[in-house]
Amino acid sequence: MLTGERLSKLKEEINVLIPYAVPPEEIESANTFLNTFAEDFFALGIIKDYYQTLPNAYEEALIKISVLEEKEQVFLMLLSTTGHHYFYVTNADESFFLSEWDRGLEDKQLLTFFGYADSKSFAKTHSDMEKCREYRSLERMDEELCPSCGVKTGSMHTLGCPVEVCPWCRGQLNYCNCRFEQLDVEAFTDDIMLDKFAVKLEQKGRIAYAKEQRPTFMVEEESGE
Repeated sequence: MLTGERLSKLKEEINVLIPYAVPPEEIESANTFLNTFAEDFFALGIIKDYYQTLPNAYEEALIKISVLEEKEQVFLMLLSTTGHHYFYVTNADESFFLSEWDRGLEDKQLLTFFGYADSKSFAKTHSDMEKCREYRSLERMDEELCPSCGVKTGSMHTLGCPVEVCPWCRGQLNYCNCRFEQLDVEAFTDDIMLDKFAVKLEQKGRIAYAKEQRPTFMVEEESGE
């Protein structure tokens, strides 16, 4: 099946779900939101999972998708309606509902995976949902822009961007242990440590953004299946 046909089929499946998942007065806005991701397998997969499961049985249209964390092609997303906000974890193949924003993130295995000591440290980092980076297909599809912090090719990432490559081990700087090893600590406990690491990072030589750093879930055109 050609890529265009697969996209159309997935979108049709979501169109079937929407009338059963949202009240009549929200169907138009649900379809408008869906159309903004008509060429994006990744977003369509998340949207389909939401309308299939309807977390906590609330019937509401999606109005926003945000990216909270990404590591090794696993993404922690925030899906928003007018009244609720939901944590989802996803990769290129499937998505899972975790909890509502108000309840916080309690999954210890997932918190550890993304480098958080506990739910409190996660809540402190993500205390304001309005500051969460909105997921936008066009930005993600533009290879000249970092899909996370938005800098152009050849520019330095915003410090803390999960796409930035570590100059010591060539892994993901946000998740490797080099940042701790360079300061001989087990964790960053304050901004002073972060500032010290930033100095060491500059001395070593930060790695600028290049399109080769982009997550590999990017959809490529297929000749057929």
